[in-house]
Formats: sequence, C-alpha cells, structure tokens
Amino acid sequence: MKQISREELYELVWRKPMTKLAEEFGLSDQGLSKICARHAIPRPPRGYWAKLEAGKEVQKHEFPSCPAGTASIIRFPQSGQFQRKSRESAKRVEEVAVNVAKISIPGTLRNLHPIVAAWVDEHRKEQVERRARFRARQPDDLWWGEETLADLTERDLYRFRVTSALLKGFEAQGGRALEGSIRGKFRLEASGEKFEIAVVEKMYQFHGKPSDEPKGWTAFPYHHNSALAPTGFLRFTITTYLGTGVKKEWVETSKLNGEDLLPTVIAGFLLAGPALAARREEFAERDRRIEAQRVAEEERRHLAQLEQEKWRLFRDRAKDWEEAQRLRSFLAALEANPHSLVEEIDGMPAADWLKWAHRKVEELDPLV
Repeated sequence: MKQISREELYELVWRKPMTKLAEEFGLSDQGLSKICARHAIPRPPRGYWAKLEAGKEVQKHEFPSCPAGTASIIRFPQSGQFQRKSRESAKRVEEVAVNVAKISIPGTLRNLHPIVAAWVDEHRKEQVERRARFRARQPDDLWWGEETLADLTERDLYRFRVTSALLKGFEAQGGRALEGSIRGKFRLEASGEKFEIAVVEKMYQFHGKPSDEPKGWTAFPYHHNSALAPTGFLRFTITTYLGTGVKKEWVETSKLNGEDLLPTVIAGFLLAGPALAARREEFAERDRRIEAQRVAEEERRHLAQLEQEKWRLFRDRAKDWEEAQRLRSFLAALEANPHSLVEEIDGMPAADWLKWAHRKVEELDPLV
C-alpha cells in the first residue's frame, strides 16, 4: 500500500499530466481524477500543459484546506496491474513501430488518399455552391443569407496531408481505412477488427481577451468549441475502448512532429485489432464462465429438488405403511368379532367385502 499526503499529490498533479501520473500509481487517469475530486485537490485546466510546453507563464490554483471528514493521507493499492499493462502496451507499440517505414508527409494535395481527396472535392464543391447562392440572394436577404465558405487554411491543409500520409502508411502495413468524415473521424480495420479513431487539432482553453482569440485558423470553425483555441499540434486518438492500460493517444509536440510520430501512431493502430480481439475473447471467456456457473447452479438446484422429492416419497411411504398397519388392525378386529358385521356391506357380501378390504390394504402397504 503506497501512501502520500494531499499536498504531495497536489504538487505532483501540477508537475505531471494525469495520464503519466496515474500510471505511476497503477491507476487509470479517470481513477486518479476521482481521487483528486474526493480530496479537493485542484487539477490543471485545459491548455495548461500546452502553455507550459510553449514556455508561457502558467499559474497554479491555490491549495485548499482539507475537507471535513476527508483524510489528509491518501493511500493507493500497489496492484501494479495498470502499470504492467501500460508498459507492455508501450513496448509492443515500439516493437511494431520499428518495422513501419518512415512516412513522408506530402507537400501538396496531389495523390492524396481517396478519403482525404474526397474532402478536398467536397470543400471545393461546397464553396462553389455557396458562392452561387450568395450571388443569387435578393437585396432583402443580405443580412440573413448563408455565408460563403472560407478557403482551406494552412492548419486544414496540414491536417489533410498528415491524415493522407497516415492512412496510406496504415494500409501499406495491412490495415484498411473504411470511412472517414471531414471532421477527422474514421473507421479503420486491423486484423479483422473494426475500430474508430480521430485525427484532430489539439485545442486548449483560451483565457485571453476575446479580441485576441485566434480566428480564421480553419475553414471549419463550426467543427470546434468556440471557447477553445488551437495549439498548432495534431492529436491522434483511438476512440474505441480497447481495455485498461492500452496506449491509444499520441500528440505532436514542438520536438516531435507528425512525420516522426506517424510510425508510432500506425503501430498503435495496427495493435488495436489484436487488442480488440483479445478483449472480445476475454468477454467470451467471462461469458463462458458465467454460463458454466449458471449450468452448475441449475444442476445443483435440480439435484436439490430430486433430493427433496425422494425424501417426500420416503415419508409418504412411511405414512402409507403406518396407515396399512392401522387398517390391518381394524380388519383383524372385525374378523375377530364376526357378529359386528352385517350380511351385506356397500352392496357386497361381508366375506367379499373383507377380501376387497384386505386387497386394498395390501396395495397401500409399500412393503408388499
């Protein structure tokens, strides 16, 4: 069991990203976030790490006092399972990345991957149609008409070119790009498993003046939260859940551009297929265990019912034997006192009736 004070964890949270810090504690980033919230430990806002990396001034939130009823010492179980899986996943990605050839990002929009080329055609067609509608507007509609579509910006063009290189490199390694939207969302297939990814601009929370907020950096501002600003780096994410500890996000930095990062990203995408297959097998194995437990429980209940039924039959036979003994005594008493019998009983001669009664008693007695 590892333990740490609230103040120590507060300092660590502002020194390392949650994903990296969580790995050190053997937790998921969501698990560590819940612990911070439970102990009132403030976390860096969105965009904090981008500013820090860019050398900009950042400010930490004040360290609050310990909430009532909350321990000042935080204890973490030392399971190590999350760390072990994370290390194994990172190692596998590195091993596969070695076999992925260096990817060259094209400098133009020529020979783009078909999915990305369709985006360029879609944007150009939408531009033409909007301009035609704009020119056809009536004077009364000038204030309410549809705006024209801006040209693709440098960031748009860079994302398109990097995405095209990524998809081509992925398919060269045996993967398949099934479909993709201009927003940067894709469905891919590796090792027969389908999953979803995103190649988008990494954003950060903008806290400056509205007049200083970056504008015109993309032709698709409606694809992004208006309260966020671009970092100038792309983020590659596997959005399909692959299981705990599996590497599924890569981000460009000032020291690691897209061209250097793509082999690792492609390796991660290729390993998503086996990870999904392993996860499905885990679920199948779990379902098999549950089914085996259900069958065993059903068998146990069935055997218990059989046991109860046998016991009930045994007790019923004992009652029948006891009843037969009582009836024999009654018949013996009747036969010992023949004057108590009338000549005819229930429409039968007395002698025949006695024979009938003896036969019924013999039928009732389980020992006969």
